[in-house]
Amino acid sequence: MVTTTTLPPALRGILHTDPDALAPYATASGPFRATPQAVVRPRDTEGVVAALAWARDRGMDVVARGAGTGMPGGNVGRGLALDLSAFDATRSGPSGSGRVWAGAGATGAAIDAVARADGHFVPPLPSSAERCTVGGMVANNAAGARSFGYGSVRSWVEALDVVMADGTEVRLDRGAPPPPIFLDLLASLAPHEASIRAGWPDVRKNSSGYALDRFLTHGSAVDLLVGSEGTLGIVTRVLLRLAPTPTTRHVVLLPVPSLEELPRAVEAANRADATACEFLGARFLDVAGLRTGGDFGDTVGDAEALLMVELDDRSHPPAHGRAILHALAQEFRRPLLEASDPARAAALWRVRHAASPAIAERARGGLVSMQFIEDSVVPPTALPQYLRDLRSILDAEDTDAVIFGHAGDGNVHVNPLVDTRRSDWRERVHRILSRTATLVARLGGTLAGEHGDGRVRTPLGPVIWSRAAMDGFRTVKKTLDPTGFLNPGVVVPLSGQDPLEWLTAEGGRR
Repeated sequence: MVTTTTLPPALRGILHTDPDALAPYATASGPFRATPQAVVRPRDTEGVVAALAWARDRGMDVVARGAGTGMPGGNVGRGLALDLSAFDATRSGPSGSGRVWAGAGATGAAIDAVARADGHFVPPLPSSAERCTVGGMVANNAAGARSFGYGSVRSWVEALDVVMADGTEVRLDRGAPPPPIFLDLLASLAPHEASIRAGWPDVRKNSSGYALDRFLTHGSAVDLLVGSEGTLGIVTRVLLRLAPTPTTRHVVLLPVPSLEELPRAVEAANRADATACEFLGARFLDVAGLRTGGDFGDTVGDAEALLMVELDDRSHPPAHGRAILHALAQEFRRPLLEASDPARAAALWRVRHAASPAIAERARGGLVSMQFIEDSVVPPTALPQYLRDLRSILDAEDTDAVIFGHAGDGNVHVNPLVDTRRSDWRERVHRILSRTATLVARLGGTLAGEHGDGRVRTPLGPVIWSRAAMDGFRTVKKTLDPTGFLNPGVVVPLSGQDPLEWLTAEGGRR
């Protein structure tokens, strides 16, 4: 039986301590499990302030929690789970303003509905929009399929309401100077700027580390908080900028004969001014049954990858981009599959969204889908080498995987299918993770494009980041969270931290 306890009046919310109530917060969409000591669901900002003080007085760590859709373990912990689901209100700006205020607990889909009612949409909306919350989107600097043309969440956040680690309530606004503590932080980092920037991954998309490159350039505290995974403060409200809804969208499926041709295809999508440039790997095409039957089978054939490109009329009519893609298809001697009709275009997009069912179908008979290397980014020109070397790493450990992702950004989602019946499965996972991190570093990439470091990638940060960058991350953490109780072990590693400490054999819930 689930029991709840009303908190002292200052905490303004509900406290859960019963095991049945704690269980849902022990897991998330990724393969990690950690049962909290307590769960607090505050009903307003004053409740968040009091909950932080309550946890700090008891020596408890605090992990902010939305819908639990994050995969790398940054949303589970052993201390206090701070459930922000009550912060679900949305309020659009004046008609046509292209702005919307949303509570951290509002889902991406709810915000997008408000935007569409005013002739706009949320460009970086993730595929999990029906479930994920804007607090989580901000925490991870999330990005959906259209990030290729529109950028990630950070590009669309105008302001944040934040409760800092000491309980101070602040509004961070791109159009206003940041609070003094951020100015002091900027001053302390500035002398090290050149060394911090040296070796910074040159990639289109990044949700790893703290955004010191942006912070040192623009001095905006918003840039620093977005992607910080609840380690620097608790975001309670977000002001998002929106984009006008295109009048036309055109979807093109382009088969790519070999991985070596992927960079050319991405470059063509760039010239076509595409808003999305997705890819489905060979194993995905096999598992999802897309090589046989109907239009898909005729189009895919023996292609090594399938590129899904979306064009819209934000700059010029899609005909411009179609001509470029048609010319490439002729060079590849491959047929295109395309659609402008909304229903038909949606049907083509469902091919991309077949990832989860395909993986679930494959992950049977003792195979478990474990998202522990699922979000790396490399320069698009390095994609062929990354995919081939990654396959060698997996083959060496006798491990299958379904691979897909955002080719335009070089962001690859890898779902290894781990045979947990083998006594050495955990050692195999560790070797795959370690070798993949080394590979990504060698290719000039980063371990997280849109899902954050979480607990699995954080200990591997020094493999990717320079010593100066890691020192910069520690300075940020120490300055804004001096006692280190906000989501410790995320972004900045703890001494001796094991990336697989909380990995379970069950995989993540979907």
